[in-house]
Amino acid sequence: MTSTRHFALSFFGPVAAAALFCGLVFLNWRMLEEHRVAPLVTMLVGALVSAIVTRWAVRNYVPVRCPFCGGRSYEIPDRANRFMCRVCGKDH
Repeated sequence: MTSTRHFALSFFGPVAAAALFCGLVFLNWRMLEEHRVAPLVTMLVGALVSAIVTRWAVRNYVPVRCPFCGGRSYEIPDRANRFMCRVCGKDH
């Protein structure tokens, strides 16, 4: 995957995951009310958690192809869109 596609996935992936979670809460609205669970609070908290977990998963499990050696590069912690190759060790 290129770094541009990785950026797009790390931006739109959490948004899509949060929207999917909100849709699931909306479909189960009555069941949540019957069990005395506040659907709006569940939607807010669940959307935030699913977005954070999705961003973490993309950062740690989706590699970017190294432009120098073609190896797997992963995002450097605390530096958005900077990648370190696990094969050659170069930063790009």
